[in-house]
Amino acid sequence: MADYTERANQKLVEAINRFKESEGRDKEAQNVISEELISNAEFIMPARTVEDPKEGKKTLYGVVAFKDARPFYTLFTSKEKLKSWNKSIKHSETEVNKFDMIADLAFGDDRIFGLVVNPGTDDFIIARPVISQLRARMKGIEGGLEGEKAHADDDVTFQDVRQDEVTEELQNALVMAMRNNDNVTKGYLRDMIRNGNLDYLVVIEHTGSMNETFTKIMDICKNHSHGRSVALISSKAPVADRAIEGAEPIYSK
Repeated sequence: MADYTERANQKLVEAINRFKESEGRDKEAQNVISEELISNAEFIMPARTVEDPKEGKKTLYGVVAFKDARPFYTLFTSKEKLKSWNKSIKHSETEVNKFDMIADLAFGDDRIFGLVVNPGTDDFIIARPVISQLRARMKGIEGGLEGEKAHADDDVTFQDVRQDEVTEELQNALVMAMRNNDNVTKGYLRDMIRNGNLDYLVVIEHTGSMNETFTKIMDICKNHSHGRSVALISSKAPVADRAIEGAEPIYSK
């Protein structure tokens, strides 16, 4: 039987091999890994459903812990990779998931230190900070707000941010984080209405690596938005000028 997961992950596996052979120096392979994770990769995950007295049915995913006892979710790029890890796992005890779902899963559990792709063979670790970086990029892409995916005629409107206790808490936390981040030169907090949904939009003017800066800001958003949706974009994104038109920054260096 054809292994469609293996086919979907062919470029990813090739890039992982190149990256490992270069001992982390192959930046092109690193970029391919990031793009494949965001766009194409899917993984087999050991999983089982259990009854929780408080939450009802819930899914538990397989983890592995290394010498430091820190848990990582286990991801497999093919049936053969899974079989080589644990021959006792049946097909009914697995799920196939895209990386966006897995990133949300890991990001939402502070106990998880990252992901390990093909444990026992490739042992390729995706650490929690990298998950956070990729997740920030995916959220921007999903909103049509990053790179070439953003267009001037997108059905998105922007307005002054709503005023309530949650907004005040989020804004204060963002200002403090921006002030303590040398890469941030200016920041905006706006409301964005897209497809009838109201979300926060944070626009960052920055120097240096976007990923490094955005990871820290996304963590702030997660901790202070009280479950409200937050999109985060660079001031270099095509839609950014329209998003901040006429608005005053919440922080300026």
